Amino acid sequence: MSDNNISYGGQAVIGGVLIQSPKGWSLAVRNQKNEILKYFEERVPLIRREGIWSLPLIRGIGALVDSLYVGYKGLVMSDSLYFEEEEDISLISKIFNYVFLIGVLSILVIGPRLLIDLINTNQINKGIYEGVLRGLIVIAYIYLVGRTKDAQELFEYHGAEHMTIASYEDKKSLQMDDIKTYPKEHIRCGTAFIFLIVFVSLLTLPFIPTLNIALTFITRILHIFVVAMISYEILKFNFKNSDSFFAKIFSTPGIWTQKITTKKPSEDQIIVARIAMANCVKNSENVSMFDDILSTSKEVSNG
Repeated sequence: MSDNNISYGGQAVIGGVLIQSPKGWSLAVRNQKNEILKYFEERVPLIRREGIWSLPLIRGIGALVDSLYVGYKGLVMSDSLYFEEEEDISLISKIFNYVFLIGVLSILVIGPRLLIDLINTNQINKGIYEGVLRGLIVIAYIYLVGRTKDAQELFEYHGAEHMTIASYEDKKSLQMDDIKTYPKEHIRCGTAFIFLIVFVSLLTLPFIPTLNIALTFITRILHIFVVAMISYEILKFNFKNSDSFFAKIFSTPGIWTQKITTKKPSEDQIIVARIAMANCVKNSENVSMFDDILSTSKEVSNG
C-alpha cells in the first residue's frame, strides 16, 4: 500500500487497463498504431462522499453503481481510443440500445424464476434451484465469452492489471521484473464480488415467495440491491481480515473463478498496465516517481 493508504482497483478494457483510486480513475490503451494513450479523470467514488452512500449496507449499492458507471465509461472511451474513432451515436440509436439492454436484463432477472415455478416443489427448493440456475448462467456466460479471441486479450489485460496493482501495493515498484513475480489472480478482484452475489442469493432466494410476473420482477430487482449490500460488507470484512479462516472460505472460490477470467499477459500488455497504474498514482498521490514510465505514452484530454 502507499504511504497515503490509498487502495487501488481496476479492470481490463479494450486494448488496455483502467485503474481506479479514491481520487479518480486512469486509463491506458495501446491503439492500432502501437501508441500508448493515457487519460486521467478526477472522481470521488460515491462511498467516499459524505452522506447516505457511505453508510453500512447502503455503501454496497454505491459500490455497485460506481463499478457500473466507471466501468462503462472506461469501456466506451477505450473503444474510441483503440479504434481512433469519434463516437457519433444518434439519440434514437441510444434509446434503442438502452431499451434492448433493459429488455435482456428483464428476461434474465425474471426468467430463471418463471422456469423454476414450472417445477412442482416447495418454496425453499424453488429458491435454491433459482439461485443455482442463476449461478450456472453466470459461469456459462463467462466460460463461453472467454473462448472468443477478443475476450482472451481482455483476460490477459485483466491479469496484467492484477499483477501491476499487487507489485505497487507490496513493493511500491512498477519495475517489469517485480511485476512478473506476482500472480495474475488478486483477492480484491470483482470476480469475488460476483461469487458472493451468487452465494448470498442462494441463502436469501428461498424466502421470496412465488408471485405474478410484475411482482417477480420488482422483488428480484430489490433482491439484487439487498444482495449487493450484504456482499459488499462481506468483502469489506475479507479485505481487512484476509488471513482469517472466514475470509479464506469466501475468497477461495473467487480466486478459482479468476483462473477463467485472467490469463498470463505479455510484456507489452504489462507495459500498458503499469502506465495506467503510474498515471493513477501520479494524479492520486501527487508524486513524480514514475515519470520515466509515463514518458513513453501520450496524454489525451478526452475520449
